[in-house]
Amino acid sequence: MSGASSAPRPSPAAAPAAKGFGGGRVLAIALPVALSNVTVPLQGAVDVAVIGALASETPLAAVGLGAQIFALMITVFNFLQIGSSGLAAQALGAGDHGRVVNTLLRALVLAGCIAALLILCQGGLRWAGLALFEGSAEAEALAGAYFDVRIWAAPAELGNYALMGWFSGQEMTRRLFQHQLVVSLSNIALNLLFVLGFGWGVEGVALATGLAHGLGLAYGLWLARRRVSALAGPGWRPDWPRILRRDELTRMMSLNRDLFIRTLLLIGAFAWMTRLGSLQGDATLAANVVLWQFFQCSAYMLDGFAIAAETLVGQAYGAGDRRALRRAAVATSIWSGGLAAAASVALLLASGPLIDLLTASPEVRALAREFAPWAALTPLAGFAAFQLDGVFVGAAQARWMRDAMLVSVAVYVPAAWLAAEAFGNHGVWGALHLFLMLRALALLRRYDALEGAASGPVAAARHGG
Repeated sequence: MSGASSAPRPSPAAAPAAKGFGGGRVLAIALPVALSNVTVPLQGAVDVAVIGALASETPLAAVGLGAQIFALMITVFNFLQIGSSGLAAQALGAGDHGRVVNTLLRALVLAGCIAALLILCQGGLRWAGLALFEGSAEAEALAGAYFDVRIWAAPAELGNYALMGWFSGQEMTRRLFQHQLVVSLSNIALNLLFVLGFGWGVEGVALATGLAHGLGLAYGLWLARRRVSALAGPGWRPDWPRILRRDELTRMMSLNRDLFIRTLLLIGAFAWMTRLGSLQGDATLAANVVLWQFFQCSAYMLDGFAIAAETLVGQAYGAGDRRALRRAAVATSIWSGGLAAAASVALLLASGPLIDLLTASPEVRALAREFAPWAALTPLAGFAAFQLDGVFVGAAQARWMRDAMLVSVAVYVPAAWLAAEAFGNHGVWGALHLFLMLRALALLRRYDALEGAASGPVAAARHGG
């Protein structure tokens, strides 16, 4: 017996083809995600803006380094979000509510174990992270202080990954939006209070981020409790022997292992870009930190349609409906491409004022303007990769995602080094464009095989819990 129900119940999302894939359904999923996701880089932009108001490139470079080190450490575990989304969508597509509930509980258990390990190993992780980059001594010292504060928020950040994936896999993107809004607004408010109000500097930025994630986790768990009650009925209690079954944990860990490797390579590629920028001095590194907000904002917006693909493709895959899978992939990709084009045009037109908003340093402003067109065009270069990620996550084909990332990184790392040597920071940004397009091509090669795998209901979604 599963922890929620002994037999699958009819699910309103169990027949994705019946609902269709018109713009209304796609937008109903994607827009709340896009709006909530925009608040994530907005938090980073506020971090940059409050530190940039100090008119010195060193604290700004330190926040960039500290955030990158923490992202390198924590974001590799975003398989908790990706895996929860794909598995919850497949379970819902198969009408198995017990598996939907247990997917979240397994992910939360895994998140807690990982966070405890990270906190225990924080000294070594801090040293290894700082060793990757080449900032000034002052910038590295401040980046280390940022890390020392933010590491204590690891349990909340990893728990939020699990919750966000679980919500999105069930088309519950409005709840995902509410959850992320709590994190973002509290982070922005605390940032302004701690940095501009109390003058706590880089440590204040880190503390604001950590506390905001704690508030978000509490709110997200409250939302999840309401959903579990709706799925499982009153009086439900977790069936821990079923939740912690070895075969179920092995299945989740197998999926998450490949997603972990894929994400580690992805974050490593972005860290390589940061390192290549840091080798050119604090001012160039700071300019790249400013321009990275352009890429982050557009990527998080486009992620709304990638998550729509995860949800709709996952439900189609769980139901064994190959035709619905293709329609979901095509419909969400068309919307994503249109948004990418609009975002690039908007960033090209507004780059100057945005740069001035994010930093008061004249040297950083001048450098950021020089490289702004590269950053503004990243939505067009990257939307296909983001969208195909969503398609493959929905089908839970993590092995193919891992292999595609291996090929892309193997080409990108030496190409970026050579481009940086030959063309400086222009080469760094050009290589990023190459990396984004390589990712899309590598996944596209596997798309036909993915459709072929969706030949019948997913066996694993029919039993167990």
